[in-house]
Amino acid sequence: MNRIILLVFYAGRFYISDVMRSTFLLSVLILIVALAVTTAFAVVIKDRPTAYSNGSDITLRWTTDEETGVQRFEIVRAVWELTQWGPFVLVGSVDQLKGNNSSYEYVDKSVFKSSAGVYGYRIRVINGSNPAPETEPVSVSHLSSAAKRTWGSIKAMFR
Repeated sequence: MNRIILLVFYAGRFYISDVMRSTFLLSVLILIVALAVTTAFAVVIKDRPTAYSNGSDITLRWTTDEETGVQRFEIVRAVWELTQWGPFVLVGSVDQLKGNNSSYEYVDKSVFKSSAGVYGYRIRVINGSNPAPETEPVSVSHLSSAAKRTWGSIKAMFR
């Protein structure tokens, strides 16, 4: 029997397939689909994003690698609920892309009126894939005083 060993290096990984000649075309097709899926979910964001609270706002920072095909970044937030993250909701987006190997920052000012707690943020990469790839949650403890929230609400009434 004739055997073909197919070895492909793509996106920093080796893919190998030991196939019979009769199934060669099917194996190539499966490999192409696997590579397409890998490309669709390719890592755009380097390392893990960071987040910190200054008592009023929460700042989220990240850097990118390859931004080809990226349309925007969406920021989603959840609250830690005893044993797991609550639902992640959209809190903002970054539409002005800077290009490959860039640093980004998003300041969540809407958390100012929220109660104290542990928040989780994910960055969703909008690039035409469905579902859009997201980072793992990065958590940050936020302590916002009732006095600050009350004063902010009073100021908002007179704007």
